[in-house]
Amino acid sequence: MKSLLIVAYYFPPVAASGAMRALGFCRYLEKYGWRPWVLTTAPYSVYPPHPIDQELLARLPDNVTVETIPYINPLHRIIAVRNRLRELARAGMMFQNLQRQGGCSSSDPAKPQPRGRISRLRDLFLDWAFSFPDPQCSWLRPAVGWFSKLEREKFPQAVFATGGPWTSLLIGRTLSMRFQVPFIADYRDPWTSNPYSSFSSPFLVNKAKRLERSICTAASRVITNTDELRLKLCADYPELRNKCLTIPNGFDRESFVPEHEAGGMSDQLRSVDSNGRNIELCHFGTIYGKRTPVTLFQAMLELYEEEQLRADQVRMRFVGAWEVTDAPTERLAQELEKHGFLRREAPVAHQACLRQMARASALLIIQPDSPLQIPGKIYEYIATGRPLLLIGEEGATARLVRQHRLGISCPNGIADIKQLIRQLVNGQLELKSPPPECTDRFDYRTLTSDLAKALNDVWSEHSIEHSSNTARQ
Repeated sequence: MKSLLIVAYYFPPVAASGAMRALGFCRYLEKYGWRPWVLTTAPYSVYPPHPIDQELLARLPDNVTVETIPYINPLHRIIAVRNRLRELARAGMMFQNLQRQGGCSSSDPAKPQPRGRISRLRDLFLDWAFSFPDPQCSWLRPAVGWFSKLEREKFPQAVFATGGPWTSLLIGRTLSMRFQVPFIADYRDPWTSNPYSSFSSPFLVNKAKRLERSICTAASRVITNTDELRLKLCADYPELRNKCLTIPNGFDRESFVPEHEAGGMSDQLRSVDSNGRNIELCHFGTIYGKRTPVTLFQAMLELYEEEQLRADQVRMRFVGAWEVTDAPTERLAQELEKHGFLRREAPVAHQACLRQMARASALLIIQPDSPLQIPGKIYEYIATGRPLLLIGEEGATARLVRQHRLGISCPNGIADIKQLIRQLVNGQLELKSPPPECTDRFDYRTLTSDLAKALNDVWSEHSIEHSSNTARQ
């Protein structure tokens, strides 16, 4: 049996959505002739911090070896010192303004000031030194250093590195070159075309693009989790067209509660949905950054104020970390909570989360401005067999929902959402559960067989090339 090194920064017991893909492959790879050997970091080293769930680690087969390589990121301390210095400098400037103007300051301390050349250079230096290609870059040296001590004969036959963070791909490429084995680069998200993450400096943006190209060139295969991302990479780097393939994220059916534990409630909710009443839209996972429900909230509040919607008809429930800090969203959330339309709840353990998903009336997805990405949580949604409601723009997620008949896709506009809610309440639209044949495609047993086929092809090509090189010598 051949061995595969899986470089996965996020891995159980870290309860990150990015950890689920590596875990899913690890559970079934050995059935296809590949024994996984995982390289990850310590939970306390993970940045930014994530919840820990020991139940996830219990799902890992006993014969899978996990090397946990911790690291120290000096950026954390530098950022803390920088923020403190900024606070002191801001306080000093305010004090000087008060003295100069007799106690009245004409400037608004909350208003951002134009960034000077020194400020931009400082940020460029910090990003280059401590956050390139990502804030996890300090993991590169200790991870490579640990495996460099191995004899070549003991190193796995191939390296599979999944990102982001993109430091994982750097580690995978470095080790594959050092031990002369094939390297597979796995994209769970876009890298240089990611709308959620980019450098402010054009210099670093271009440097990241050159680095991405070099890693893709070095890889024997490049795997993406959406067709849209595969097409984007092939358009940016035409040399990838013959070695880039799509293996979507998925779910592990064995990790879900038995049908008899959730079926009764699901049947009850299914009959309620068909009448277009008492619908609870449940969102599980972190709300952050651009993934904000502000448009949905505004639409719901307007329907209430226009007396077209009551809280006993449609409610929303958000379970998970709430990291949206803009004032308009918070104001709308509080208004909706006051009128009984919204509940915000803290994160729960993974198994409890899965049980709650299986009992949901409908599962909500918020995905604006992300045409190449599909949220990892959506695949666990799919596994529950509950209908999905997507609020987002055209792209990979909308195509997935429509193509596999998973639920309803609605544009992220106030008028569109209001019309959708009215149609659900009036019974003109129905949230229907997806057919089983549409959900089975995303079982990790099936997806792992796709990965194993790619690994076998890569190993066959590598063996032929190695034999040819030996013959020439």
